[in-house]
Amino acid sequence: MSDQIQLTEGERTVLAELVKHSGLVSAQEVAVSLNERVERVVSILNALAERGLVEIHVDELESHVLTEEGRSYAEKGLPEQRLLNAVIQLGGEATLDDAVEAAGLNPRERGIAINWARRNGWIDISKQEGRTTLRAKTKSADSVVAEVLRALARGDESVPESLSEGLKQARDRTLVRTVVTKVFRACVVEAHKESIEQLLSGETGGLVELTPELLATGEWRGKTFRPFNVEIVPPYANLGRKHPYAEFLDWLKEILVGLGFTEWFGPYVETEFWNNDVLFVPQDHVAREVQDQFRVAEPYDHGDIIDEKHYRAVKAVHENGGDTGSTGWQAPFSREITTRLVLRSHTTPVSMRYLWSHDSPPHKMFIIDRNFRAEKLSAKHAQEFNQCEGIIWDKGLTLRDLMGYIREICRRVGIKKMKFKPGQFPFTEPSVEGYAKHETLGWIEVAPGGIFRPEVTYPLGIKDTVLAWGLGAGRMYMAAMDIGDIRELYSRDLTWLRRKYFVR
Repeated sequence: MSDQIQLTEGERTVLAELVKHSGLVSAQEVAVSLNERVERVVSILNALAERGLVEIHVDELESHVLTEEGRSYAEKGLPEQRLLNAVIQLGGEATLDDAVEAAGLNPRERGIAINWARRNGWIDISKQEGRTTLRAKTKSADSVVAEVLRALARGDESVPESLSEGLKQARDRTLVRTVVTKVFRACVVEAHKESIEQLLSGETGGLVELTPELLATGEWRGKTFRPFNVEIVPPYANLGRKHPYAEFLDWLKEILVGLGFTEWFGPYVETEFWNNDVLFVPQDHVAREVQDQFRVAEPYDHGDIIDEKHYRAVKAVHENGGDTGSTGWQAPFSREITTRLVLRSHTTPVSMRYLWSHDSPPHKMFIIDRNFRAEKLSAKHAQEFNQCEGIIWDKGLTLRDLMGYIREICRRVGIKKMKFKPGQFPFTEPSVEGYAKHETLGWIEVAPGGIFRPEVTYPLGIKDTVLAWGLGAGRMYMAAMDIGDIRELYSRDLTWLRRKYFVR
């Protein structure tokens, strides 16, 4: 064994120190003896343990320290104690304001004091002549929590078992924080003790590296160099890196910019006017119910109409078709519904805002951003998802142009198999649904799109063709990377995050 192992100078020094001891010795003791940092000694011990020369035992020791709030209460007393003492000093009964002022409680401590004093059964609270009155029910404010705080403030290393309930309450109230300290202890492996002594009695094995100083001085001449095993697989290095899904979204943006599109942005909170009404979605459509979109309740539940002329045109389209040649939905159009606030359920409202604020084609716009729907969480659906929305506004465009763009974008991100079939959406006609082949899930929808209906574009004064699509960025990534569960895109599993990557 000694012929196969080469020790570094640090390993030799630590191993020689361990041999001096007959049993386990802590890394702290070794570090003190060698005048080294404990972290370096632990690292060397782990390296020796991997070679089978050393056994390591790790003990976890719990200690308790006061938080900033806990230190304050250890000095001044718990808020509930100060409140009770103030009531007693005021004759056993006092108004809430007088007791709080006498106790010197700030607004935050006031609520804490009332809550715990009542919970401990120390005071009665009643209303008298419109004022809140406190009456003391006990003459002493003994508290196991206060005893715990005093013990830790004195520097006691542990809290006695008799105060365990007080410690638990102090931790629940974030007055005390538990600190876990790992203590490393090590000893040489008895079976290899003879081999270890041979290793320590031999030479260090030569120089580890050829430095510029050795070359400059010529000291390398006549020296031997320690042999290296180039076949050993090095440990995996967990380097800082971008999330693989974020990397995919950046690449998708680069593809679209390269195809001549301009990136655009919009708000997460929208009125139903932009989220639904301008897209010719009827106001009694089931997608508007809370099970499909999130309704905003606080602090505001309704927004404003920013363009009354556009609003009137959209209203006419819904009620009778306006100047589009359509009959509309033949139902009254509610201003109350159209101004309700919702979380954006798709990125098409951003496309509509873009068309509203621009004129004179051609235009090519895209947005890659989050949307929110009250979906049931599954392998294919999430309540929050990224959508890649795009529109192309120009003369003479056809559905074939739209399918060509979708296919090219999907091809560039690595999707090998695609197919289209006719689709149906309230705001596009004709419409298509683009499917990508997933090796595990089969064909999954990734790219619905179509040509905006006249009911969508005419209220904006647009008579040319506008192509629109909403690529499911998460599903595209799943198809490109063969990921079987959409929830993995937001996983906190560090092993998955460190091993997954997106190859451009």
